[in-house]
Amino acid sequence: MSAVGPALLVVDDNDDNRYTLTRRLEREGYSNLTTATNGAEALVFLQSKPFNLVLLDMMMPGMNGDEVLKAIKDNPDTRDIPVVMISADTDIEKISQCIELGADDYLPKPFNPTILRARVTAALRKNSLRALENEYLARIEQDKARSESLLQNVLPSEIAARLRNGANNIADYFGEATVIFADVVGFGRITARMKPYEIVGCLNRLFSEFDKVGEDVGVEKIKTIGDNYMAVVGVPTARPGHARVAVKLALDLVGAAERLRLQLPVPFPIRVGVHTGPVMAGVIGTRRFAYDVWGDTVNIASRVESASKAGCVLVSSTTAEAAGGDYQFDGPHKIETKEQRVIDTFFASRRL
Repeated sequence: MSAVGPALLVVDDNDDNRYTLTRRLEREGYSNLTTATNGAEALVFLQSKPFNLVLLDMMMPGMNGDEVLKAIKDNPDTRDIPVVMISADTDIEKISQCIELGADDYLPKPFNPTILRARVTAALRKNSLRALENEYLARIEQDKARSESLLQNVLPSEIAARLRNGANNIADYFGEATVIFADVVGFGRITARMKPYEIVGCLNRLFSEFDKVGEDVGVEKIKTIGDNYMAVVGVPTARPGHARVAVKLALDLVGAAERLRLQLPVPFPIRVGVHTGPVMAGVIGTRRFAYDVWGDTVNIASRVESASKAGCVLVSSTTAEAAGGDYQFDGPHKIETKEQRVIDTFFASRRL
């Protein structure tokens, strides 16, 4: 029959003492007992199996009890095991020294059954509570890591850090940034006969590829709305050359959609619009909150995207001018905003 119940290690160099103590413990119902004749043997046992309690003789040849105790408490794998020192020596200074080293209690010889029962029960209860505490702390750390991971997925890392540091009203103004919108052309027609899981799968594949492209140039997605993908360069941290980076990202998004043409059930052609100007950004809401960007620049970027064509990147004149000579720009092509303003736009392409 296999031993059950808490595992106890009795360490004593005296055969009679070990026999007496183990018999007393067996009468108290403890059957999972291991005995060691010296400190070195005890440390070997402690490395080979888990124990719930160590009853350690204070006076032993070779390694003394306090040396074994120190080795137990210095080892991260064993330091949480309760240790009760046992000895006929009533030297208060030695006993207090063992307590300072980490011993949980002291058991005098000869063994009094009532005191033995009380101190072993108390030490095992302490071990159980310590195990529950460690389990609880580990669960807290897991939950914290999970929450941190979710926060990093929902918010840019800089914004997540500000929230962790106690910021509760994040609202910033950026004098200049570049907003990018990408949209699937003819999305309703393309997906009319597709099943919901197919639509979600295709969008997930497409937007996941967009996320990778953004990471390559150090740009984070702001949000997706249906089949619309939005990113901003220069937010939440100001970035020199944001317009050039944004045009590169826009062209890379078109390239990513082209690469997926043969991997998706049907092609998902995209068009992209880009505009540069001042924006405001901040965290909106208290539940299911989100980091968002708004302002006239965002509205114009959305309108430029609507005027673009499948497989093309259309940029405003402001963006074309800020991007400099790194790209070719075909235009101008005049478009009208919702406010009946007319702006010049250009189709962007890489220089040959």
